[in-house]
Amino acid sequence: MPRLLFSPRDLLVLRGLSLQVRLLGQRQLADSLWHGDIANARRRLRRFADLGLVERHVVLARPLPELLSPVAQWRPGQPEPDAGQVAFELQRRWKYRALRSTVVYVPTKAIVEHFGGHAKRPLATQVSHDLGVAAIWLWYCQNRPDHVATWRGEDMLTNNEHGQSVPDAVLVGRDERPAVWIEFGGDYAKDRVSAFHDSAASLAASYQIW
Repeated sequence: MPRLLFSPRDLLVLRGLSLQVRLLGQRQLADSLWHGDIANARRRLRRFADLGLVERHVVLARPLPELLSPVAQWRPGQPEPDAGQVAFELQRRWKYRALRSTVVYVPTKAIVEHFGGHAKRPLATQVSHDLGVAAIWLWYCQNRPDHVATWRGEDMLTNNEHGQSVPDAVLVGRDERPAVWIEFGGDYAKDRVSAFHDSAASLAASYQIW
């Protein structure tokens, strides 16, 4: 690691990119962690890039809907959510959201070797979804900071641990067993919502669909 004085916010971002999310958008970082100050966020992120800790990419992504709370959440013992209604709510919020240029940052091999995790280049077909997952993670950073350390990203999970479906993230308990599945809902159809519920329910796993 280069010699640099890292603030708690710096470490949150770098550790998050290594272990918890695949990428982070420049604007969403500025809004969530820099109080909307895009200039200061850009300056710090470019410093990370200059040091070889992150890579900057300009990609095409759909603007995200505002994520204030889950569209659906469930825990064992509760009635099954109405998959059709959940799908309707998920699909409705994506209307009229055309692709636009978006600056994102991904971890480099250097930072992954320090914290662990995986370094991947952003995939055009997944960028909007990955930004949605990042937005949920940032919501937890702001509103449930005590839960952030329990967040395990999709790339740290395996099918063997969770059956056929692998959620976008899980919040784990003290025994490292999944306590809550986290899923960012794109324009999911009813069948996909139902399949996600069935996978979680088969393992008695609580979940949130954002």
